[in-house]
Amino acid sequence: MCTVSWHFSDRGLDLFFNRDESLTRPEAEPPVVEQQGDVNTLMPRDPVGGGSWLAANNRGLILALLNNYRYPTKISSNQALSRGLLVRRLSALESIAGARKFLADEILALYPPFFLLVFEDCQRGPVQWEWDGETLKETWDMVESPISTSSLMPRLVPALRQYLMRRALRRTDRNRTASTLLALHRASRPWPATVTVAMKRKGSATVSLTHVRVTPDDIAMRYWPGHPSESASREPQETILTRGCSPSNRSVGTEPFVTNARQGCPCFKDLREGSTP
Repeated sequence: MCTVSWHFSDRGLDLFFNRDESLTRPEAEPPVVEQQGDVNTLMPRDPVGGGSWLAANNRGLILALLNNYRYPTKISSNQALSRGLLVRRLSALESIAGARKFLADEILALYPPFFLLVFEDCQRGPVQWEWDGETLKETWDMVESPISTSSLMPRLVPALRQYLMRRALRRTDRNRTASTLLALHRASRPWPATVTVAMKRKGSATVSLTHVRVTPDDIAMRYWPGHPSESASREPQETILTRGCSPSNRSVGTEPFVTNARQGCPCFKDLREGSTP
């Protein structure tokens, strides 16, 4: 039960991820930086499975994983491995080619079905791998955003979310696409609560929103715990990975990344001139 959307612009890539979970599951740990060999990785952590649903590294690789409810799980819960461990292990790699080799060598039958998106270039659509419990399907250069999953009516609800979000985006000026996506990921009205991207229903809800911005120089991850419709007024935790260098951590307000603008860096030119988000 999650939704991921993305948008490419002259600045690079903006990616938004709503994590939907059971309300009885312990709260996730906010994003932290880990060093795996000579690669710095950045990801939130699920304390139950030990993995993650979203990760970035300072080589420019971005990974997003969603549960695939369209197919039944064929492995028993006491034998299955957490899908989030795939993200954790893949996050140390430096390329899509490396991810492909890893998946080819892994015993995927130990994992319940999933969707895995991997971005390598901040101006090119992701590669998607879909695991249905038997077959791994690879799709290149995904251009259709968003992707959503739901355990409730697993084909209908994601299709409705896609339709509603794409309809809203068609009415949006391209220069405002990232801002519109952020607003859509926070939206709990006017759609039914079970359909909205920021969903709520008995026993489960959207429990966090993450925004990743990728430029040729930096990768910034902003993380809001809690339901997105209620966290807009709170400052997110933000961590910035400079490509190939050490990370920095800070909290920021609702005008993201402006304080990180550097004179002469074209990636932040529009932000210095007052554009959003």
